[in-house]
Amino acid sequence: MVLILGAGLAGLSAAFHLDDRDVLVVERENEVGGLCRSIREQGFTFDYTGHLLHLRDADIRQWIEGLMPGAFAHLERSAWIHSHDVLTPYPFQVNTSNLPLAVRLECLTGFIETLRHPERRAIPVPDAVSVEPGLPHLAVAPPPAEGEPNFLDWIHDSFGAGFAQHFFVPYNGKLWRRDLAQVTGDWVSWSIPRPELSDVLRGAITGSDKAFGYNPQFLYPAAGGIDHLPRALAAALPADRIRLDTSVVSLDAGARRATFAGGETHDAETILTSIPLPTLARMTTDLPDALRDTAAELSHVSIRAVNLGVRGEAAHADAQWIYVPEPRLPFHRVGLPAALTPAMAPPGHHALVAEIAYLPDDEPGAEAHLQQTIDGLLELGLLRSPDDIVHTRVVDIPEAYVVFDSARRRALPELFRWYVQRRVVPMGRYGSWDYTSMEDSLRHGRSVAGWIREPTS
Repeated sequence: MVLILGAGLAGLSAAFHLDDRDVLVVERENEVGGLCRSIREQGFTFDYTGHLLHLRDADIRQWIEGLMPGAFAHLERSAWIHSHDVLTPYPFQVNTSNLPLAVRLECLTGFIETLRHPERRAIPVPDAVSVEPGLPHLAVAPPPAEGEPNFLDWIHDSFGAGFAQHFFVPYNGKLWRRDLAQVTGDWVSWSIPRPELSDVLRGAITGSDKAFGYNPQFLYPAAGGIDHLPRALAAALPADRIRLDTSVVSLDAGARRATFAGGETHDAETILTSIPLPTLARMTTDLPDALRDTAAELSHVSIRAVNLGVRGEAAHADAQWIYVPEPRLPFHRVGLPAALTPAMAPPGHHALVAEIAYLPDDEPGAEAHLQQTIDGLLELGLLRSPDDIVHTRVVDIPEAYVVFDSARRRALPELFRWYVQRRVVPMGRYGSWDYTSMEDSLRHGRSVAGWIREPTS
């Protein structure tokens, strides 16, 4: 038997690709999807924060579109940044033309200064290395080398002091909730585009019409709600392969034995797990103490999503989401789900989703965040009046963003090697403790299924 702990995208993908094997997927929630789920209340649909599907792998795309024919809207990105009391298109580094002249000059001169020191930008972010042959999804960069830039240094070396001051440092400080010098730079290569000087100059004069970044186009279910994807995956599996409302309380990795709440045990030939890696370490009874201590050093950021159903049309109806770097405002990003598809809100209404990052041991309480969010949305003009709010739903995501730091770089190879040697395979965003997309999770499941089929490859 292959036992899969977690019915998120990685677990469902693995089960799908092991269709001829004895497989059981267990999920602690009462529905599949993990964080790829949606809430439907009073005509509004709220995802567990923003989920957009970027399918660059041709095989994954063919599989998903074949599984859900005609289900997706093909969308162009409409993302914005609220800075210095104006909206400017994303990405900031090529769209400063709406900003005050002094800000544009600081950004330009700082960027030009980086060109005088190309040796700094030449310091590479280390390549990820696979810690187990045949499991390419389990890859982590080696321990930080002397002279390797941290995230803060990488920002300054790549974009200059002006861009750092006016966007990158305040925005990422709100998101990561720590000194950015404590964050390593090995997560940025695919997610933060670095333009040419001509792009920066053009963006300061007229704005840019070029597509930058990893997400200029994406897919989203036209019927509203990202949960259509995991539900379709689950529907393609035999019903007896998935058990909901089933919590795992302990794991004996050497025996490949999982114990469920209530005392039931299951033995397996292989266990696949998307349980957050630090949680998995705490519940693994035979994990050496040294590795348990190592896992305890792994850090994450929590997210509180303040979801509001609002009467009337959106103030910026074409915006899908807005980044908010200003430190005085509690949220770092505001989503407008009805811009993805009108099905996300009832007629005559729209929705606002404000995301607030906080540290697990330092959260001010949902009521405080709700009021701060309403006040901030009023200030930005995204909310015209508190009286327009017709529905409120606050959602907490305790483990939302994995923190990339030196502790992570030290811990992951040892932990992965120990588990995989016992045929317990972490996968998915939180199992592999990574900053990954939905497509990556789907690929993880496919990759692990291939490893099970061809263990010597």
